[in-house]
Amino acid sequence: MLALLIPVCALAPWVVSWQGPVSDPSADPSAVIKQAVAAQPRQERKASVPSPVVVAALTKELADPSGQGYDTPVSAKAAAGVRTTPGKYQKVGRIRIPKIGLDASYGEGVYAKALDHGPGHWPGTPLPGAAGTAVLSGHRNTHTQPFKYLNLLHPGDKILVSVGHHRAVTFHVLDTTIVREAKYPAFVLKPAKDPDERRLTLFACHPEGNPIYRIVVRASTAGPVKKSPAKGGR
Repeated sequence: MLALLIPVCALAPWVVSWQGPVSDPSADPSAVIKQAVAAQPRQERKASVPSPVVVAALTKELADPSGQGYDTPVSAKAAAGVRTTPGKYQKVGRIRIPKIGLDASYGEGVYAKALDHGPGHWPGTPLPGAAGTAVLSGHRNTHTQPFKYLNLLHPGDKILVSVGHHRAVTFHVLDTTIVREAKYPAFVLKPAKDPDERRLTLFACHPEGNPIYRIVVRASTAGPVKKSPAKGGR
């Protein structure tokens, strides 16, 4: 029996915890989870269903506006727009950004407890390296502050992201944008014009100390478009 799902709003994608290892970087997260749950013995699956008390506690945490203050990349309104299956924190892969000295694991989910461990993958977006735009969120000043120096990235800088034990995929920064808090979900989830392009979006609170905006770094395996040299005379 699949784990209990409780709707807590309706504005953002799904926040889900991995129930098994990542086996395919192009696989849809929900499909991987379903396969892992289906592969469990019947008795084990029955025991893994969370109690109503656990679900209610997590639902309250996601929806409570008092918990959405300083350095919270995902607002209560956006984070509460999910159905969630409580589970143990599960690492998905690693992200490395040589320019800012970042080398950290990232997990599945953008709710508070997932981001306490480090960057989190926004469920419903592709896994990094698959076609489409993968989205990772992280803190700048608290809980390991993995995205503290996103503001130092420039077009062309490398971001290496792996899924499970697969080889890391190299992305190149396209641009950095500052977006108002109310508009950031639509901005970070906006797909690329080419559905086959492999993109990555990183975002965090901005500015430090008064996070009324989000800093958003977009990258692609294709890298920034190089301008052709001007033709004509000197």
